[in-house]
Amino acid sequence: MEAKRRIPRKVIPFLSDTVVDNIARKVAEEPIPQHIIDEAGVDEIRQLRKEQAQMEMYDDPYLNWSGHR
Repeated sequence: MEAKRRIPRKVIPFLSDTVVDNIARKVAEEPIPQHIIDEAGVDEIRQLRKEQAQMEMYDDPYLNWSGHR
């Protein structure tokens, strides 16, 4: 087995602002894949259904034992 090379914690590479700007520009120009757009829509629907179920449970006199609204 080869020995693992340890990097001292004090050594932190710094990127110049130009490099960071170039990376950000390249990422911003990449098209978003369709499956990611579809998953975002599904996640939003799932969240809305969860919120609706919680509101129905809160408004139900049988399930809400803390008192009626």
